[in-house]
This record gives sequence, structure tokens and C-alpha cells, in this order.
Amino acid sequence: MDEKDVNSKYDRQIRLWSSRGQKSLSRSSVCIIGANTTASETLKNIVLAGIGRAVIIDNDTKVNEDDIASNFFISYGLTGKNRAEMITQNISEMNKDVLISVENRHLKELIKDVPFWNKFDCVILNQYLPDSGMSEQLSNILWENNVCLIKAVNVGLYGSVRIQMQEQDILETHDNNLEDLRIDNCWSELQDYIDKIDLDGMDDQTFSNVPYSIILSKIYQSFERTKNQQLTPSAIRTYIKDHLRRTGEEANLDQACNRAAIVLKRSSSIPSNLQDIFNNLKVKGDPSSLNNFWLLCRALKIFYEEEGILPLSGVIPDMESDTDQYITLKKLYENKFNADKNKMVQIVHRLLGEETLPFTDLQLTSFVKNCRFMQVHRGSRDLFRSEILTDRENSSELRNVNIYLALISTEEFFFKFHRLPTMQDRSKLRTITISLLCRYNSVKDFPDGLDKVLDELCRCSGAQIHNISALIGGIASQEAIKVITGQYVTLDNCLSYDGIHSQAVTWKI
Repeated sequence: MDEKDVNSKYDRQIRLWSSRGQKSLSRSSVCIIGANTTASETLKNIVLAGIGRAVIIDNDTKVNEDDIASNFFISYGLTGKNRAEMITQNISEMNKDVLISVENRHLKELIKDVPFWNKFDCVILNQYLPDSGMSEQLSNILWENNVCLIKAVNVGLYGSVRIQMQEQDILETHDNNLEDLRIDNCWSELQDYIDKIDLDGMDDQTFSNVPYSIILSKIYQSFERTKNQQLTPSAIRTYIKDHLRRTGEEANLDQACNRAAIVLKRSSSIPSNLQDIFNNLKVKGDPSSLNNFWLLCRALKIFYEEEGILPLSGVIPDMESDTDQYITLKKLYENKFNADKNKMVQIVHRLLGEETLPFTDLQLTSFVKNCRFMQVHRGSRDLFRSEILTDRENSSELRNVNIYLALISTEEFFFKFHRLPTMQDRSKLRTITISLLCRYNSVKDFPDGLDKVLDELCRCSGAQIHNISALIGGIASQEAIKVITGQYVTLDNCLSYDGIHSQAVTWKI
């Protein structure tokens, strides 16, 4: 399929993650462990998104009556057929460009094959594994190779999603505040342009076309010179009303009033997420050993230390103006963006002592544009922390933490008895839960409401409800797409869903 056809087919989602993100998806490989209802919904979503390849591991599980009752991708009358092959056949019809295959080797054999797992961009686990040893082995392999593992399970009306990955570098967070007008820190070319604009000498028509950023810059500099009153959005709006209003219908002044708060933004300050990156030991490591992301972070830190400010993003919003003034202003910002980008290149050359850059111009452009809001998520292999029981601010949050804990207990029950609990297993499941609480920092009291959650799980007897599976599978596939494209902020790193109260809660372990 050529690029024009790809753009046409995936038009709507390309608007979300651009053609670059779509190419990342088309080159990706995802492994789905399980072929139950949740796995089917997860697979459906990533196939529709246009991933390159999906591999299903289901250990030759046969279709049973429960599958037919809960899974829309398995038809009546298929009892005894291979479950993974049935959903592969049906979901493949949704996107012929995606290669879906069923891995015939048993998971016990695959666990020993490390290269098999290294070829995946993401592994999604939608079922409980046969024993804890196998689960730990899989976790170890993926963790050591920094392959993302997403555990997405649900029983009855409850579900949880957990992301496990050593480190995830998120550059394109798609923050809505990428625009960088530098009201408080004009560079020389912008200042020269501002100084040439005489607001008082303009006729009404020309005045109404002056971009609001120029107006706010002039007001800011006037306040800084006189020091007569405190610089506040309210003071600026008053100044505009008393000194600049003419006809009362100037749309550019309306924009200036609406955006008056940006005069308080200090261009030299950096957000906490970026400060954390600057403090990371990787930034101080040997430049030749760093990947492109951390190499550029090292260069960015040097840029900030030398300039006292981050590179300009080059993004400016739409403004009430005439074409000539807006294009002139946009060109000034583009030139400054390119100048800052060139300085980043010079810093990288200094660090590596080489003329050849290890990244493309497109990668550098994206980095400079998005650097203020990039994030690094550092994962954890812990399943639980007792602190998350005591950190909840209200009963509804505690209830969702209880759901996550109860699903962990259900997994332990599955390891021990090779089936999911029923109403006859209430005391067994409670005993396992108490054992888990004691294992994680000796929780003294049984959490409020946990008994009700355990009873509900036993009442469901391991059944999956399709709408809950669709939701959990949707969340899992969404997070997988974020990981693969490197765009948008992923879950960090735990979520549980309460289908009784229609409430999801997230937290970090």
C-alpha cells in the first residue's frame, strides 16, 4: 500500500498521532497471550489501528460454551475448535494489511526462547498463566530487555490494567501548551520588530490587525519600565480598556484580554518533569553510550545552562491579524526555532566529537518542539505496595485499590488450584488475600470493603462479561499504541475498573 492509500485509510487516526506514528504502528510486532474475550477485544483494536504483525499464544485452547456466551468473535456451533484460530479468522477480516498468526509452540517452551520475545514491541497478557514460576520468568525476560508488558485482566464486573517496563521515554506528549510566545524574553530580532510598531500612530484598521502577542509584549515591557503597579492579568485588562480601546470592537484586543495570564509565564523556568530528566544520571553519562533520546537530553541540559532558557518551540497560535503581519511574525519564530535547533546540533557535535549525527533532522525537530513537556516513566516490578491502601483519599478510591488487590489474590488462587474461585471458595480466597497483605509490608488491618469485592469475584465464578472485557481490552490496546508510537502519556502504571459503580482509578506502584 503506497503512502497516499495509507493516509486515506487511516486518515482520522493520523490526525491523532501523525503519519510518523502510523508508520511506527505498521512496523510494529505485538504478542497477545490468551484468546479469551478481553484478548479478542484487545487484538481487534490494535488490528484496526494498523499494526504490522500480531502473534497469539493460547496453548491450543478449545472453544467452550463460556467463550460462545461472552465472545462476539466466536460463533455458535464452534465448540471444540481451536479458539485462537477462530478469533484470528474473524478479526483478520477487519484489516487485511495486518498479519495475524497463532504460535503453536506451548508457552512453557517459549519462555526459554529469549530471542522470540525480543522481536516484540509490546506483549499483552490477557489471562492468568498456569503457574507463578512461568509468570515470573516471562516478567524477567521482558523487563531485562525493556520490552513493554501490559497485564489486562477482568473477572465479572471488575478489571485491571498494569504496565510493566523498565523505562519509557515519551517525547510527543501532545501537550496543548506547545506555543511559546516569549512575552517576557524577546530575542533581538523579535524586539526590533516590536519596536518598529507604533500603536498610537496607526489608523483603526491597521491597529485592529496587530497580533495580540505584540500588544501583550508592549504592555509587559511598559509595566517593567515604569514599575508603577503590579503586573497581573487584571491590571493588563484594565490597561487595555483605559489606553488601547478605540472602537470597542477590536478582536485582537479581545484576544489579548483573554490571554492576559500568559504575561505571568516565566520563559526561563522549566517544569518538574524536565528537571527530573536533567537530574537523571544518564544525562551525565558517556555521550557515546547514550541512545538518541538521552543524548539529546544531555545536549538540552547544556543548552539551558548556556542560554538560561530552553530552545524555542516555534509554535504560535492563530491570531486576529492580517496575512502580512501574521506571516512576518510566524517567520520570526521559525527563524529563532531553527537557530536554536542549530545550536543543539553544535552541542551534539561537541559531545561526540564527530561530524555525523546519530539522529535525523526530523527527530531533532520533534525533540526541540516537544522538549518542555517530555516525560520519562520508570517502571516497577512490584505487584503491590501497602502504601496504596493508606494513600487513598476517599472510599471509592479505596474500593478500586481493593479490586486490584482482589484480582492479584485471584491470580494466586489460580496458581494454586488451576481454576478461578467460586462461591464455595470464599474462605480460601480470603486466606490467600490475608497472606498477600502480610507479604507486602505486614498490613495490620483487613481493608474496609475488601470482603465485598472478594465475594463478588467468587459470585462471578470466573465469568467474563463482554462489555467489561471490551473496556479493559480497549484500555490495554490504547496503552500499547501509546508505547509503540512513543506518543501521548501512558498509564503510570496501574489502573483498576469497578463496573458496578462505573469508576476507574489509577496509581503508581
